[in-house]
Amino acid sequence: MNKTFSFQRFTKYFVYDLKSSWHNAGLTLLIISCMPVFVFAFYELFSLLFAHKLGYLNHGAVVAGYVTSFIIAVLSFPTRQYGSITDKKAGSAWIMLPASAFEKFLSLLLICCIVVPAVWLSLMAATDGLLSLVSKHYGDMVLPIIFGGLNTMMSELTVQGFHLGLGMVASTWLSWCGNILFFALAAIVFKKYKIVYGFLVIWGIGVLLSILMGFGLMAFNPSDIKVDINPERFLHFLNIFIYVIYFVEFALLDLGLYFRIKTIKH
Repeated sequence: MNKTFSFQRFTKYFVYDLKSSWHNAGLTLLIISCMPVFVFAFYELFSLLFAHKLGYLNHGAVVAGYVTSFIIAVLSFPTRQYGSITDKKAGSAWIMLPASAFEKFLSLLLICCIVVPAVWLSLMAATDGLLSLVSKHYGDMVLPIIFGGLNTMMSELTVQGFHLGLGMVASTWLSWCGNILFFALAAIVFKKYKIVYGFLVIWGIGVLLSILMGFGLMAFNPSDIKVDINPERFLHFLNIFIYVIYFVEFALLDLGLYFRIKTIKH
């Protein structure tokens, strides 16, 4: 039997991982997916307290609710689902599960980047849509407005038919993937204060990059470059830069997750 990947073995482990995800983080995901309800309820409560009547909800408040729920999901799910791997008892039991390191890594990747965002977005859209149907004070469904805003931003960056290759929706999904995988790595590396240490690492990386960028700008002399940078050429280089950044980011995160899973011991 292949020690790296067996479809049958992977399927069994993936089903186990899905059930474990529901048990460990399902309730949290359900609660934060009801964010439009909480935003609407608080808005109407304050409207009754101060204006003595029901108000018409501002779409910006629901957009903020989407963003807040997005952030909570990205931060909380990896810790709740995979944080126990660093615990001696739970981690030892997880290591003994009949699946290879690659299969466990692949399962984590699929759940964090496909399953969880799909479930989260579906539940958020269902809550958002239901409220728009049952209450005129809630107004229209907000999710299409968000996508419309993203498309508008995209069109504003278009120059003579040339635009950012990834698109705003794809960039949002990649942002989800990059962040949730980073905090998944933090969850299986740090034994305590996983989210806090994760933020400290991000802060440290930001400081280091800022210093390096500062030295680079100090050594850079614009007069040495004799290239005509028109808007189309600028967007072309910007696309290449974005692709390179995403490639490096996901390569480092995936390698870090795989080798941490492969080498973890208790």
